[in-house]
Amino acid sequence: MKRLRVILVSLVAVVGVMGLAYGGNTDSLDIKVTLATNIEVNIVETVYQFTTLAGGQTSVSGSAVTVQNTSTSNREDWELKLANSADWTYVTTGVPGEDQFMLMAQFGTSPASWVSADHALSTTSTDCSVSKFGNGMYAQCGLDVPKSGSRSLWFRITMPSFSGKTPAEQTIPVTVTAKIG
Repeated sequence: MKRLRVILVSLVAVVGVMGLAYGGNTDSLDIKVTLATNIEVNIVETVYQFTTLAGGQTSVSGSAVTVQNTSTSNREDWELKLANSADWTYVTTGVPGEDQFMLMAQFGTSPASWVSADHALSTTSTDCSVSKFGNGMYAQCGLDVPKSGSRSLWFRITMPSFSGKTPAEQTIPVTVTAKIG
């Protein structure tokens, strides 16, 4: 009887070990993968020419500049900023004085009303939203722009009241920066 008991215990042990080797009726594993994150923005036009404007004159661009999300995998949020020209300094409120200008930007199929608090550019990168550099329309703003999507960007400039410098064409660089949206 003792021998039979040893054989049964041994048999149970062997069956248990074999059961562990084959696993249960379910099992799982972890799959790991990373999405390629290329954040890319492209401004189709490289220059917008306002031409010659009088001191203190305000002008809205006659056509939009096209900004594209050229990412292959991500929707994007955009930021805007400008740099001062060689002879002029930006202002974001009030009436530009001597050698000062105000440049505003607005995404949309056509520009809506212009409000300096929402549309005036500065030298600090500022996030876009439905109202900030937007016209109130979510599908037209610089927020959550889908991959391969594009937006139309309009500009409004108010010229210096006068200039104490030799009048020369000024270049005002505008930068659009993309981040994951």
